[in-house]
Order: sequence, then C-alpha cells, then structure tokens
Amino acid sequence: MSIAPSPNPASNQIRWLQVWSLASVQGAISLTWIAYAVYLPKFIEQVFAYPTSQAQQFAGLLLVIESAIAVIIEPLFGGLSDRWQRWYSSRMPLIVAGVIGSTALFIALPAVVVFGGSNEIVRLILPSLAVLWAIVMATFRSPVICLLASFAGATQLPLAGSVLTLVGGFVGSIRPLATSFILGLGAPATFVIASFTLLAGVAGLRSAMIYIPKNLNPALENAEPFKIRDFLNNLAIVMLVGGAIGLGMRLLMGDVLPRTLKADLTGLTGLSFEVLMGSALITQALLAVGTGNISKFIDNKRLMIFSLGGIAAGLGLLAGGYGAIASLIVILLILGFLSAVNNGMVAFALTMVPKALGGLTVGTFFGGLSGAIAIFGYLVPKSSEMLSTPNAILLTAIAFLLAGVGIALGERITRKVSFE
Repeated sequence: MSIAPSPNPASNQIRWLQVWSLASVQGAISLTWIAYAVYLPKFIEQVFAYPTSQAQQFAGLLLVIESAIAVIIEPLFGGLSDRWQRWYSSRMPLIVAGVIGSTALFIALPAVVVFGGSNEIVRLILPSLAVLWAIVMATFRSPVICLLASFAGATQLPLAGSVLTLVGGFVGSIRPLATSFILGLGAPATFVIASFTLLAGVAGLRSAMIYIPKNLNPALENAEPFKIRDFLNNLAIVMLVGGAIGLGMRLLMGDVLPRTLKADLTGLTGLSFEVLMGSALITQALLAVGTGNISKFIDNKRLMIFSLGGIAAGLGLLAGGYGAIASLIVILLILGFLSAVNNGMVAFALTMVPKALGGLTVGTFFGGLSGAIAIFGYLVPKSSEMLSTPNAILLTAIAFLLAGVGIALGERITRKVSFE
C-alpha cells in the first residue's frame, strides 16, 4: 500500500502555539494524576480506617485496576475520536465532554470523603468513584495527544514532542519535590486547583485550534476511511512498543533510578532523595530540547532505536558498580537517551498508520503502556522487596531492548509507505 504525501508545504511546519497549548493540557493531566496519587491513600486511610501500609496497598491495587481498564478504553476512544474527526472535522467535542466529566468526578472525590465520613456507603462509593474517574480520564488522553499530528509534519513530530516532554518533566518533578506542599494545601484546594488547571488548558487548546486552517488536510477529510484490519500488524507493533517502553520506564523510574540515587548519590551530594529525584526529572525535561533538535537530522525511529540501546548499555554500566561519580555520569547519559525516547514515542505511533487512524494508534500505544504497568503491578506488587537491584536492572534493559526490536520491525514494514 502506498499513500502519497500531502503536497501542502505548510503541513511540515510546527505550529508552536498549538503545540504549547497541547503541552499545557498534558501537564494539567499529569498534575491531576499527581494529586490523585498523593491523596488516594489518605482518602482510603480515612474512610476505611486502614493503617498507612494497608491503605497504600489498596491504593496500589486500584491503580492496577485502572491501568488494566485503560488497555481497552484508550484505543476505543482514540478510534472513536477518529470517527468524530471524519464526521465533524473535529475531536474537540469528545475531548471537552471528557474533561468536563472527569473534572466533576475529580472534585467529587474529596467531597465524598469530607462530607460522607466513614461508613459502609462511602466505602463503596469511594473506590467506585475513583475507578470511574480514571476511566473518564482515559477517554480523552488519546484524542488530545493525537492532535500533535495536526500541529507538525511527520519529520517534525519529535521536535514538537520535545515540548510535551519538557512540560511533562517539570510537572512530574512536583511529586518528589512538593508532596509536603500538596498535602499542606489540603485535598479540597488541591483538587480544585488541578481541576481548573485542566479546564483552563483545554479551553486554551480549543482557542488555539481556531487558528489552524480548515483546509490544512483537505485530502484527508475527503478520503475514504481506512480499514483497520489492513493495519493490524502495525497496531500490534505499536502496542508491543508501548508495553515495552511502559515497563521499562516503570522499572527505571520506580526502581533502578531511586535505588541508585539512594545508594550512590545521596552520600556524594549531601542532598535528599526527593531533591535528587526531582532534579533528575527536571534534567530529563531540559535534555529533551537538545534531543528534539537532534531529531531534525536523524530519522525518529532510528534515533529511538539508538537511544533505547543507549539506555540498555547505560544500565549495564550501572550494574557494574563503578562508583558514585561514574553512576552520576551514566545517569545523565541515560536521562538524555530517555528524553529522546519520550520525544519520539508519540511520533512513532503516529507514523505507523495513516493520519485518519491517529487516535486509534495513539490509544493503542497508551493501552500497551498501561497494560504493561498493570500486569507488572499485579505480578510484582512490591517490586522494591521482590526484585533485587541486579534483576531490576536486567528486566529494565530487556524491556527497552524489546522496544527497540519492535521499532525496528515498525521501520521495516513502513519503510516504503508514506502516511503523511
């Protein structure tokens, strides 16, 4: 199958206003999840009268369930947004509806805890409401993120994606650096701030979309819909890569990096683990700018394969235990490679299928990512206790190498096909 590229030269330009608006929405989504993850154990502890350790276990179980449900919800609503795009020339109604629904449910979470007290009804409502909120959140993430394809041409997608990585890294650093501050605000204030941030982000994105020409992709709107079954192999590879990257990032950021920071760098620097972890996330975000510019000169799939191999090699060096200074240098290299992977993963998904299936392929990628995290969370609920550091490093390296193999397969089957 060969699909001719768009003749419109404007399609390969980056629309920075829209990209930054999209990044603000992604940052707001991350902020709501941070607030949720910080307060969910507190809510469970208060409502169920559980000790802290048991409340954290219950919260972890809910997160696993939510990730498992996202495996279905993400591709389903991503594909549904493709239909909306084809029928109504916009995904925004679906996105706005999902954001409004999730905001209402999000604010209801602390309200139920504060006003409901501790009784059997609230104990039934709280976990149900939490899972329902996570489901609604999953309905609009893929439709939002796939808009990146409308804001940049295929060769510019990783550079545009670096803005999402930059914003996501800075927002992600809030959790290790400002958990105490978030708890000090109190649940009602935190949840209201996060909700209005999300609403404001989507409102800004909707306003920015006005400036995109309606006839930017006239051929796409007039084309016959593509048959999903023709791209099942492509979507399977996207899910494989998403799952492998998801597992690798979970292990790297949840086990390998924290253990290395605590073992080697807290003593060397005299800084707390929280400061070091937050600094690592900020560093990775800043490095995204440089790796995004590199992507202008190297094909994204090849850059990702090289970066995934670089992460695996760096992990091998960490396993060698060459000392604190060596660990610091290796961590910086790994973070640089990881930023390139983060920049390019959505671009990889979007270039595996035609634009008309952009929501489906992004949903499939995130579905694979969520599925891997859910399976790992179910099989290894206490990774810090169940996995030794060498085993954690080995599994992380295998996951990233598997992602590299998947991208190489994707490169092979799309080499002679243009979906632009």
